[in-house]
Amino acid sequence: MLWGTILIIFILSFTEPTIVIYLVILYITYFVYQSLTMMVLVFMANKRISQVYKINWIEKLDKEYPRWKDIYNVLLIPVANEGEEILIPTIEACKKINYPKDKKIILIATEKKFPNGEMIAKKLQKIYKNDFYKFIITVHELKDGEIAGKASNENFAAREFYKQNLKFAIPIENILITSNDADYRHEPNYFAYLTYTFLKTDKRYSAIFQPIPIFYNNIWKVPIVSRIIATFAAQWQMAVTFKPERFINFSCYAINLRSLNEVGYWDTNIIPEDERLFWKTTIKYGDDAKVIPLYIPVFGDAVLGDTYWKSIKEQYKQLRRWAWGASEMTFSIPNVIQHKELSRYKKFYLLFQQLRNSFERSLAPIIITFGDLIPELNSHYQKLSLSYTMPSLISRIMTVSTLLVVIILFFEAKLAPKRGKEKILKNAFSYVGWVTYPLVSIIFSSIPAIDAQTRLLLGKNIQYIPTAKKSVNV
Repeated sequence: MLWGTILIIFILSFTEPTIVIYLVILYITYFVYQSLTMMVLVFMANKRISQVYKINWIEKLDKEYPRWKDIYNVLLIPVANEGEEILIPTIEACKKINYPKDKKIILIATEKKFPNGEMIAKKLQKIYKNDFYKFIITVHELKDGEIAGKASNENFAAREFYKQNLKFAIPIENILITSNDADYRHEPNYFAYLTYTFLKTDKRYSAIFQPIPIFYNNIWKVPIVSRIIATFAAQWQMAVTFKPERFINFSCYAINLRSLNEVGYWDTNIIPEDERLFWKTTIKYGDDAKVIPLYIPVFGDAVLGDTYWKSIKEQYKQLRRWAWGASEMTFSIPNVIQHKELSRYKKFYLLFQQLRNSFERSLAPIIITFGDLIPELNSHYQKLSLSYTMPSLISRIMTVSTLLVVIILFFEAKLAPKRGKEKILKNAFSYVGWVTYPLVSIIFSSIPAIDAQTRLLLGKNIQYIPTAKKSVNV
């Protein structure tokens, strides 16, 4: 589809340029509409977040669900090369979560090939073991048929925890597991809010619970490229909570241990582990499967390498890995189509949105930025009056989208940590850098997506490489 579309556009630019320009105008108009809709949804999500912060969730649980203390919350933290400077703030944040400490469990999933991770985990276990009901460490050794990465590590850790829980004798229906990257730090209300939502949800065992990942821990220290991407990602996650047809679990989410056991945990031979768990849950529970939004942020690190150029390189790799989610079509399409209990409507919109997401990620930034230039490949088109009127029309349409940057910066300032004391010129330049966002969207959205999908087309895989991140004082 990707390369077929590119080929068709290229051919039509020479044979029927008028058709191309009208299609470009139609798509840009659609894009502006979608963008304005997204901003409205971001406002709505922000309002919900503010409301969640104001509620005493422990008090609410006491009133509505007196037996809520039967629910245990596990923070599953996969570890590769992360150091103490990453893990300590994460565990400290969990320690400060307003939830009984004898109902909180830390589960650190280390890799045998990274012995430093196990060593750090054991050191932290000694420091924090009295702050939680259990502080468990697992050591995963890669087996034949597995792919190195988060999925295989989490699979092993969750299964080991299930075995150990036979000794603890906690009913698995009462255990919520949060899949948590090493740098993710939760707000004090997280476990109570999650527990309340879980108990309130009908058919809760077929649900995944999704807080809003926001990569702002080190936002003022990363290159402008990473900052733009982190800001767009955060606001997309906020907006999509109101679009159930496009809302799937991503990066950090919670699921009941019974459900996780029933669907077979994370698959060990794939890279997009989050999306695969979504499809496995959908296939297992049919129309009852759902992702429930939690209007509470979980703060993670934006990409930051040792040098500026290493940061750029690592950012590209991360986005290519995210775009590798297109590979899930080989799993989702046959399983969803053959599913006897899924309604036709759900089958259609699930697969349509999956195709749409992969397609738009690769082509949308190019069409929006350079679409009006494509027909100019045809010398005949340049003689038509349309060639003079269309650029100005497209420019007017796109002017509306400039308002989006102002709104984006407003929410960035609202959600991001306070800035350190820096020179006025440096602060001003950090905002001027936003003029590069059209170029950033092409280099760090279109190109990684085209790269990933072309590798799929040619049968070439990518490797799971943990993204370079650094927690810094901001």
